Amino acid sequence: MNDKILAESCKHGHVIPDDLSGKREKIFSVVNPSRMCQPMGAIYAILGMRNTMPLIHGSQGCSTYMRFQLTRHFREPMEVASTSMSEKTVIYGGEYNLMKALKNISEKQHPDLIGIVSSCLTETIGDDMNMIVGKFRDSNIEKELPCMVPISTPSYAGSHVEGYDQAIKSLVEKLASPQNANHKINIVPGILSPADVREVKRILLELKIGSIILTDYSENLDAPFGESSLGLYTQGTSVDEVVDSANSRGTITLSRHADSAGSLLEKKFDVPSVSGPIPIGVNYTDQFVTSLCSLAEVEVPKNLEKERGRLIDAMIDSESYNYQRRVAIFGEPDFVSGMTQITSEMGMHPTVVSTGVNSPRFVEEIKNITASRGIKTRILSGFDLEDLHAEIKKYGADVLIGNAYGARIASEENIPLYRAGFPIFDRLGAQRICCVGYEGGLQTVDRLTNMILDFYYDESGYEICEKEKEGMKV
Repeated sequence: MNDKILAESCKHGHVIPDDLSGKREKIFSVVNPSRMCQPMGAIYAILGMRNTMPLIHGSQGCSTYMRFQLTRHFREPMEVASTSMSEKTVIYGGEYNLMKALKNISEKQHPDLIGIVSSCLTETIGDDMNMIVGKFRDSNIEKELPCMVPISTPSYAGSHVEGYDQAIKSLVEKLASPQNANHKINIVPGILSPADVREVKRILLELKIGSIILTDYSENLDAPFGESSLGLYTQGTSVDEVVDSANSRGTITLSRHADSAGSLLEKKFDVPSVSGPIPIGVNYTDQFVTSLCSLAEVEVPKNLEKERGRLIDAMIDSESYNYQRRVAIFGEPDFVSGMTQITSEMGMHPTVVSTGVNSPRFVEEIKNITASRGIKTRILSGFDLEDLHAEIKKYGADVLIGNAYGARIASEENIPLYRAGFPIFDRLGAQRICCVGYEGGLQTVDRLTNMILDFYYDESGYEICEKEKEGMKV
């Protein structure tokens, strides 16, 4: 690879492996990205707040894109407001549009909170959202207004993971206030499925630990059928709970890449913070349960010990089908780390793992997982799906784990795609896929092994040879 291409790749956060030098000449910065924009992650977090309206300060297309992606993943109607910036407001500034949007939402929907998310457009022209919100308050001093939290999320930098992190941090920074100790534990779930969050809440219930979920989208993004399909969410984390997060025993963040709120609470209010790992697999779930028990000063109940034993038993039962089976994994960095952990515990061989986020923490964590098991793995941090595909061709994979954007790669390589993560738009039930905890791990082992049986074994239970697999499609 020549110096010009190497410099361009480094500029965009790519870590070029030594053995790729001179063998691939990719002249584009990104082809088919493995990440989304910051506002998407911020909206994801805000949708976990009760009686709250997310507002994107940007063009109409921004909110439309968010609703489109979220609706086809969760199969739920999404309320995301927009300041509907136009060519004129780009030139003269978006103050009028933002103040008008705040007025309309406050008067017509009466939310407890408005989460104001910036976009690449408003960040580029330099709109000061804090100043505009202050002017709106001053001009409506006689009215009872909702809480308004501006969140800076430039779309041209970072990813949806950073956007989620920034949203949770902004909520805590704006609202958290020290009062009396509440003896609860704050949980920052990260970008998980509603089923994952419900499983975390069930574990907390088993341990009899009170909690504040920052934020709890488990009901809002997987709601039962009801008469009212649109409007403000009646479930989720309340504003008062975010205020009370400053009085908790501690904070456990399930995503190492979304721990800014935990760090802020620790620094500002002396609330102990534990950052990750995401509780996928035996080892990582053990660490999560141990952290909970340590902070709350409780013992591990028998029920959780039994669940742990069933997960280990399932791994033993499925080892003959999974041992040394090559797997490629992509998605958010913490999701990929968790899936690398559980697949290696199952006896599989993660040959290629990739995330669109440029993260030294991710690289270090994957190295620790694979080194402990003597596995050699190609690690891609800050790369796109074209890079992932090229490495799969080079190092091989029998299974691909990731979101729906991996379907084309799986089809071309004639390997099965285990759909997990965000987004999944070509299958139903994405909001009910559970990976975390011992029970989520058990479901993952069962579903992944059964997919391998469907693809690589015949109806009599015999493994299909290479010649028989030729011409088969996913």
